[in-house]
Amino acid sequence: MKRKGLKFGTVSLALMLSVGLLLSACGSGNNNKSEPSQAASSSSASSEAPSSEASPASDLAPYEITWYLPQSVFPDAKLVQDAMSKITKAKINATLDIKLVDWGTYDQKMQAIAASGEKADLIFTSNWTNDYLTNVNKGAFLDITDLLQQYGPDILKQVPEAAWDAAKVKGKLYAIINTQVLARTPGVLINKDYLDKYGYTADQFKTLADLTPFLEKVKAGDSDKYPFSLKGDVDIMNNYGSAIGLESFSSKNPGVVRINDDATQVVNLYETQEFSDLLKQMREWYQKGIIRKDAATLKDTTSDELAGKYVTSTFTVINPDSAANSAAKWGGGDASKVAAVEFSKPYMSTGSIIATMTAISRTSKDPARAMMFYNLMYSDPELFNLMSYGIEGTHYTKVGDDLIKKTDNAGYWIDSGWEYGNMFNSYRTSETQPKWYPAGPDKNAASIPSKLLGFSFDPTNVKSELAQTASVVDEFYAGLITGIADPDATLPKMNAKLKKAGLDKIMSEMQSQIDAWKATK
Repeated sequence: MKRKGLKFGTVSLALMLSVGLLLSACGSGNNNKSEPSQAASSSSASSEAPSSEASPASDLAPYEITWYLPQSVFPDAKLVQDAMSKITKAKINATLDIKLVDWGTYDQKMQAIAASGEKADLIFTSNWTNDYLTNVNKGAFLDITDLLQQYGPDILKQVPEAAWDAAKVKGKLYAIINTQVLARTPGVLINKDYLDKYGYTADQFKTLADLTPFLEKVKAGDSDKYPFSLKGDVDIMNNYGSAIGLESFSSKNPGVVRINDDATQVVNLYETQEFSDLLKQMREWYQKGIIRKDAATLKDTTSDELAGKYVTSTFTVINPDSAANSAAKWGGGDASKVAAVEFSKPYMSTGSIIATMTAISRTSKDPARAMMFYNLMYSDPELFNLMSYGIEGTHYTKVGDDLIKKTDNAGYWIDSGWEYGNMFNSYRTSETQPKWYPAGPDKNAASIPSKLLGFSFDPTNVKSELAQTASVVDEFYAGLITGIADPDATLPKMNAKLKKAGLDKIMSEMQSQIDAWKATK
C-alpha cells in the first residue's frame, strides 16, 4: 500500500522518494557504511539498486538478528519468532532473536547493554525511554544515514520526507522512525455509559475545565468509581502540552516554547500562566475528590482501570485506534462504548516524531542485515502482523479482509504496532476502528507543524545542570500534577530551587541552540 501525499500546514511532505533520489543518495560516501555478511559471491549487495531485498538470500551468510523491545513477555513468543524467522530466512537469510524486556526495567537493561558492549542489532529508542539523544551522544547507536538509503527503500516510501529532520543529530541519522500517526492530538477517553447516564456527549468538552461538571456528577452519583485516572509520574506535557499552547523538549527539562511565539523564546514551564492554570485545575479536582487521594504515590493504575474503577482516562494522545485499543479499560471490552475527547488539533513536533524509533546498535555484527530486516517490517504486512498479533488460527481468527478477533487466552498478543515498523500495515481488531488508510495519513495531514520541527536540543554543555534541575522536578512534580500540592504556595519554592540548580544556564543554552538552528533555515 502507498501513502497519499501529506500536507502539514504550508509544509508539503512527500511520502515517496523517487528511485532517482535513492540511487543518487547511495553514491554518497560515509565512513560508517556497512556491507552485509556475504557468502562467496561475485557481486556485492551495495552495488545493486536499492530494493526491498537488497541482496538475494543465497548471496548472504546466515545471521541472527537480535532485537530489543520494551514489552510484556508472552509464553508463545518463541513460536511467533520462529514463524517470522521462516520469512526472514527466505528473504535475507536471517533469523530473529527478539528480546522482550519489561517496560519498567527496559531503560536500565539498555544502559547495561550499551556499557557492556554486548551484541545487539536493533534497539527501541525514544525521548521517554532509552533516550535517543543521550545514546547518540555516548556513541551507542550507529550512523545509519547511508544504510537507510541503501537497504531501506520501503521505509523511505512510508515516512514523510521532512520528518527525518526531527531524528537527525548534527545532520546525521541514528535511528529509523517507526511509521504511525506522527502528530499528537491531546485528549482523554471516557466510558460512554457514564456520559449517557448523566446526559453528556463527548463533543461538549472543548477544554479540560469543561469536564468538571460531568466529573462532579460521577463523583456524587457513583461513589465507588474514580472519576479521573491520574498518577504522579504521568508526563502531562508530552501528552497534553499542545492543548495549552506549549511545546516541551523532555519531561525533566523545564525549558519550553510557546507554540504561537514566532520568536520561539525559551521560557520556564513552571513560571508560565498556562501551566499554572492547569495545575490549579488539578488542585480543584483533587479537593473535590475527582482525583484520588493517593494519586501522587500510585505506581500503577492498570488493574483498577481494567476492573472498571475509573470513568475517564488520564491525559493521553488520541489516534484512530485509541477507542479500539482501550476498550478493555474504558468500555468494558466494547469499543463502541469508548468516547474519545480531543482538546486541540494534531500537533507535529520533533518530540512527537522521536517518541518511537528503532536504532542499530554499535555492537551489531551486520548493520546492513539489520536494516534489510527492518525494511521488511515496512514492506511485508504478513511479517508485521505476525509480530503484532501472532499466528492466525492460534492467536487470532480472521473475520474480514483486515479485521481479526483475538483467541481467548491467546499466548501472544503484543498489539503495539507504534513500536515497530509500519503501523499502517496493521490489521484492525475492532469493527469500530477505522481503516488505517486513510485514517492514519489523514490525521497527519490535519496536523499543525512545529516551528521547531527538526530541532533537537543537545544537552552536552548543561548535563550537570539538567541533572540538578531533574532532581528538583522529581521533588515537586507528583504533588503538583495530582493536585495534592497548592501551586500558589509550591511553585515559588520550586522555581527558586530550579534557579539555584542552574535553570538559567539551561535556558540560555537552549535559546542559543534554537537561534543558531533558525539561522541555518
